[in-house]
Amino acid sequence: MVIQKKIHMRRLLRNIGVKTMADSNRLKLGEFGIVCTEAGLVTRNQKEAVRKLLARRLKPLNGRYWLHVTYFVWVTKKSKSSRMGKGRGAFLEEKAPLKKGNLICEFLGLDEKPARELHKLISKKLPVQTIIISNVVD
Repeated sequence: MVIQKKIHMRRLLRNIGVKTMADSNRLKLGEFGIVCTEAGLVTRNQKEAVRKLLARRLKPLNGRYWLHVTYFVWVTKKSKSSRMGKGRGAFLEEKAPLKKGNLICEFLGLDEKPARELHKLISKKLPVQTIIISNVVD
C-alpha cells in the first residue's frame, strides 16, 4: 500500500535524504546488489543507463536483474524569457530520491570478479557513491 506524502501546491513537503534506510539494503532476489552510501537524486536517464548496462552485461550469461528505483519528485522549469507569475512552469523531468543505504539494483548470474567490474561501471553512471553487497557464501 502506497502512503501519500504531504503535498502543498503540488510541491513535496519532505526533506530528501535525511534518514538512513536500515531495512532496504538487504538482498531479496539476487546474489549481488548495489547500495548507495550517500543521499541524492537520480534522473530517469541515469536509471535507464544503468538498466541498459545491466541488460547488456547479463543477457549473454542468462543473468537476471531487478531495479528498485521509483520516481515521485517532479521537476518543473519556466522558460528564461517569461515574466514572473502566471503559475508553475512546464514539466522538465522526474527524479527519484535515494537515501543513504537504499538498494538500487540486484542481479545474479555473475561470479565475484565480474560483479565487482560491473559495479565499477554502474557507479560511473550514478551521481551518488555506491558499494556492492553479496549473498554468496564461500
